[in-house]
Amino acid sequence: MTMDRLLRLTSGTILIIFFFYGLMGSNVHWFWKALILFMGIGQVQSAFTNWCPVVPIYRFFGIKECRC
Repeated sequence: MTMDRLLRLTSGTILIIFFFYGLMGSNVHWFWKALILFMGIGQVQSAFTNWCPVVPIYRFFGIKECRC
């Protein structure tokens, strides 16, 4: 696993942990809870598949990818 994929996995895992321990019992609107959970799941799947749902949108707007 490369550095960028490991970073995605780490940040996604932290978001999911934050969702379950910080937001489940709080008085936050359901939309923000769903957004945090969706972002965490998206980053974890991105770590394994190397595909992110936002990348096609960025490509559409002409943002160049890093060729590191």
